[in-house]
Amino acid sequence: MFRTNEYVSNYKTNCQGYRIDELSNPYDSIKTCDWLFIGDSFTQGAQVNYADLYSTQLYREFPDKVILNAGISGAGLYDELNYFKDKGKLLKPKYVFLQIGVFNDFFNIKERRSTYQDYLIAYSDLYRYFAYNVFSTDSLPLGRWTEPFFPSRQENTDYNILYKEVSPTKQADITAFKTCIKQWKIEVEKNGGKLFLLLLPSKEQVSTKLLMEVMHKYNISLSELDMDAPNKLFASTAESLNLDYLDLTEVFRESSSFPFFYQDEHLNVCGHNLIAKAMKEKLQGFYSDIKITGTSNHHERYPSLYQRDSILLYQSMDSDGGYMITSASLKDGQKSVIVKSYEELIHPVYSKDRRYLAYTEGSQESSETDVILYDVIVGTSIKANQDNTYGAIPAFNHHCNLLAFPSWNKNKQDVANIVLYDIRKRAVIKRIHSEQECWRPIFALDDQSILYIQKDKHFIVRQYDISTSTTSTILAMPFDIWDITLSPSGTYLVFAGNKDGNWDLFSFSFKSRKVEQLTNTLGDEWDPAFGPTDNDLWFAGRFGFNDGVFYKQVDL
Repeated sequence: MFRTNEYVSNYKTNCQGYRIDELSNPYDSIKTCDWLFIGDSFTQGAQVNYADLYSTQLYREFPDKVILNAGISGAGLYDELNYFKDKGKLLKPKYVFLQIGVFNDFFNIKERRSTYQDYLIAYSDLYRYFAYNVFSTDSLPLGRWTEPFFPSRQENTDYNILYKEVSPTKQADITAFKTCIKQWKIEVEKNGGKLFLLLLPSKEQVSTKLLMEVMHKYNISLSELDMDAPNKLFASTAESLNLDYLDLTEVFRESSSFPFFYQDEHLNVCGHNLIAKAMKEKLQGFYSDIKITGTSNHHERYPSLYQRDSILLYQSMDSDGGYMITSASLKDGQKSVIVKSYEELIHPVYSKDRRYLAYTEGSQESSETDVILYDVIVGTSIKANQDNTYGAIPAFNHHCNLLAFPSWNKNKQDVANIVLYDIRKRAVIKRIHSEQECWRPIFALDDQSILYIQKDKHFIVRQYDISTSTTSTILAMPFDIWDITLSPSGTYLVFAGNKDGNWDLFSFSFKSRKVEQLTNTLGDEWDPAFGPTDNDLWFAGRFGFNDGVFYKQVDL
C-alpha cells in the first residue's frame, strides 16, 4: 500500500510483474493479449487503485479484449522498446499502445546498459529501502517535480523540449525520438501488431498557474517557450510513419478537474478517467456485442436468469475475500447478498418457483464440497449429498421436486457420477452409474431425461432417460465440452468448448445436428445461461486479469 499526503493506493502484481486487482491470484499469468499498453510510471499508475487505471477502465468498454498494462516506472522509450523485444512480443498483441509523456520522454533518449546499482534495485529489498528512504537526495525547488523545466538556462537548452533554444544535445534527442519511434513501428509490425501512440502533456501545458510558477522560479520568459513543440514533433513523427495517435493535451486542458496530483507528478483518478474516455471514442471501431454487467473484478461466475422477477443470480467475492451468492435486479440494478461465507460458495441456482436455492460449498481445489439446499421460505439449510459423499454443481428439474448433481465417495475411490435427490423425501433416490466421471447435469424441458457431460477421450454430452434408465450420446467433439445449458425452447444446447486452448461458447441444434461457434476471443467464456428467449445469453468470462458476468445477443 502506498500512502502519501495526496493519495493512498493498493499495489499488487502477479508472478510476471503485471498489475492485478487485490482479489486475483498472483500465480495466474498471461500468455497472450489483444492490446498491450506500454509506458513509464504514468502508464503504470501506482498512485491509483487497479480499478481506476485507464487501461482497466478501457476494458469495461471493450470487455472481449485481453488488455495488459505493462507500464514500467522509470523506463524510457528505449527501455520500453527493449521490454517489448524481450517480453512484450511474446504476448502477440494485435495493438501496442505506446504512452509518451512530455514530462520526461523527450530528453536523454538513448540505450542504457544496466549497472550494479540497477541489479541491487531489482533484487535487493534492503537496498531499495535505503535507496528510497535514506540515500535519496532529490532537490525540489518548487516542492514538486517540474520536468521538463530545469533551474538553469543550459539545462533547459539541452533538455527542455518546451524551451525554444536548441543545443546539439537537444537536437540529438529530437533525432533520437524520431529514430526510436521508427524502430518501435518496425518491431511491432514485424510481430504482427499495429502501433498506436499516446501523448500525455506536462502539467505546465495544462495549467497556466503552474506554468507561471516555474517561469518565475527559473527566470524564464514566455517568449523563450514554445508550449506546442512536443505536440508538433509527436504528430509529425506519427504522420510520417503512418501511425495512429492521440494527443491528450486539449482533453486535459478542457477538463473542469485537474488531472494530475499537485506535488506528485503523476495522474490522479480524473486523469485516468480522461484518458479512458478519450481512448473509448478513438477506438469505437472495436466495439463488440458482448456487454459486461459489473463495474470491477469480483470474480463473478455461474449466472442464471429468473424471468419472473428479472433477477440475475451469480457467485462473487467481496473486497475482504469473502464468498457471496448475489442476486441483482435487471430492472433497477439493486443487488442483495443471499449467502455469504469464507467457505467457497459456488454454482448457485434457484428452483423455478424460487422456493429453493441450491449451491456448492467447500474447497473445490481438494474436491471436498457439499451441495446445500436452502429453503427460501422457511429459512433453513440442509446438505443434499449423503454423509459419506461429496457433491457439487446442482440443478433443479422444472417441477421443482428433484435435484440432480455429481456426487462421489469421500474416500475418492470412485469417480463423480450423477445422482437424483428427492426434495420432499430429502434423500438420494437414484444414481446414474458410469465408470467415467460425469458432471454438469441439466434436466430436459419435460423433466423426463437428464443431460450431462461424461469423460471420454474428451468430455462428451450424454443423456439419461429417467423412466427407462438408459443412456445415449448426444454430442461428441474433438475437444472438451463443459457448462451445458438448454435454450428456453429446447431447440439448442449451448456449451463451453476448449477448441483452441481457451474456452469459447458454442451452440448445438438438435434439429440440424450442427455446431456453431458463438464467441472467438483470447479470453475464456464459461457458464452460459439463457434469458427469456433463445437469443438472450448470459455467461461468465475471464479476459486476462479481468473477469465478470457478460451478456450477448445470439442469433441461433
